Amino acid sequence: MRSFSVYALSKGTGVPERTRQVLQQIRTLLEDAQRQGNVVQLKQTRIGLEGETRLCAEFSSATVAQELFEQSRKLSAGIELLNVVMEPCPDH
Repeated sequence: MRSFSVYALSKGTGVPERTRQVLQQIRTLLEDAQRQGNVVQLKQTRIGLEGETRLCAEFSSATVAQELFEQSRKLSAGIELLNVVMEPCPDH
């Protein structure tokens, strides 16, 4: 798999501040990788009415994807309503 998504979700009161902060940290990590040529596509999409967001990254190789997936999982560990999922990026 050469892509994964990061989901910032809510429980009816918007995305928690800490969840948004860590999502931004992961986005910065992925933007740095994009500048280095390791990220082919990076797309952030609002998926809900309360600021829920999906950030999907597609990588130049499965190895790079796995490394950044693991780093993102470590950053998101213990953060409420922040999920990192190995999956294809949506086409639209």
